[in-house]
Amino acid sequence: MCRLYHRKYEMLAAKTTEIRDLAEAAARFSRRLEIVKNRVAREFEWYPYTTLEVFPILNAMLREERRDLLALAGSSPVLDIGCGDGALSFFLESMGSTVKAFDHPPTNYNRTLGFRTLHAELSSSVELEICDLDAGLDLKHDTYGLGMCLGVLYHLKNPFHFLETLARHLRYCVLSTRIAQVTSGGTPIANDPVAYLVDTEETNNDSSNYWIFSETGLRRLLDRTGWQLCDYSTTGCSSGSDPTRGDRDQRAYCALRSKLPDPWTDFDLAAGWHALENGSWRWTERVFSVRLPSRTSGTRLSFKFVLPESILKALGPIQLHATIGGCSLPSIGYPTPGEHTYTQMIPSAAWNGTDRFIRFELDKAWQSTDTADCRELGVQVAFWSYETKTRRALSPITLD
Repeated sequence: MCRLYHRKYEMLAAKTTEIRDLAEAAARFSRRLEIVKNRVAREFEWYPYTTLEVFPILNAMLREERRDLLALAGSSPVLDIGCGDGALSFFLESMGSTVKAFDHPPTNYNRTLGFRTLHAELSSSVELEICDLDAGLDLKHDTYGLGMCLGVLYHLKNPFHFLETLARHLRYCVLSTRIAQVTSGGTPIANDPVAYLVDTEETNNDSSNYWIFSETGLRRLLDRTGWQLCDYSTTGCSSGSDPTRGDRDQRAYCALRSKLPDPWTDFDLAAGWHALENGSWRWTERVFSVRLPSRTSGTRLSFKFVLPESILKALGPIQLHATIGGCSLPSIGYPTPGEHTYTQMIPSAAWNGTDRFIRFELDKAWQSTDTADCRELGVQVAFWSYETKTRRALSPITLD
């Protein structure tokens, strides 16, 4: 079963990720998944909702470059946030994506037993991150191309903080949530930027439900948390939808692009980067890396950075070298503060393997002894320039 599962979908994934084809593949995968579920001995209930039915909705909704949905992720993992039993995660994996799933056992329908069971049955490599989203989604300082966040928002106590965190780490996000046009008492809210706070058992007898937004409220929330709404559609009750009755359930589907200050370069930041400062630059750690798109190539690497005088005084001259695709590039010394460019030719062998990272390594970094800020600090890298009235995105790492 497992070998067939991977072999069949590897061929389709190699052809296309156009949303129309994803919708057709999702229907086939859903039937296959039901076969697996029916033959598994279990002592728990499966997640009762059909997550993969989102793809026909997306097929009708998505426009422009977003129709090639998985291409939006680049070489990064796709994030499946609130993964349930993992149907979406395992399907996207079957389509060739690397997937990282997030859920919280106390609020998961079967405490993630369904996910773990299917994970074993399918010999899946999807990584499950146990995370209480209300306590904070920890994505380190990585950037990702695409996140899937279906039916999660109304389960969160603090949706503002959650969406703002996502906008700092994702290029794109596909989000769905319940919305309402009237309150449970019939008060119209569709045109007001509001949310209805449901009682513990008021919606589907589920105490994990909290905020049901009006459409206007949802649009304002997305805008204020750093998202541009690119595509939008609704399903379910189209007139008089409310936050509590099952026959008055309306869902909003959104394709979102981040518009927060951190620019999206040709590469995704991976490990070893600190948060953006002054809307312009980041500190690195001693070792830091970027993730490359799958079809990247080039003969020369250029990396622009700043060696602060304070670091030079504390540590003396530094050495920097890089590794691409397992091929180590020469080390260069930097004995003076200020702006520098590390430039090296790339051997053709760097593009022969599957390692799609550029890893930079300093021979030393400054370690603060301040308990309030114990970061390891290497060099500074600028992503935005404010030399003119209109800010300009920079490309500190380039391949020619």
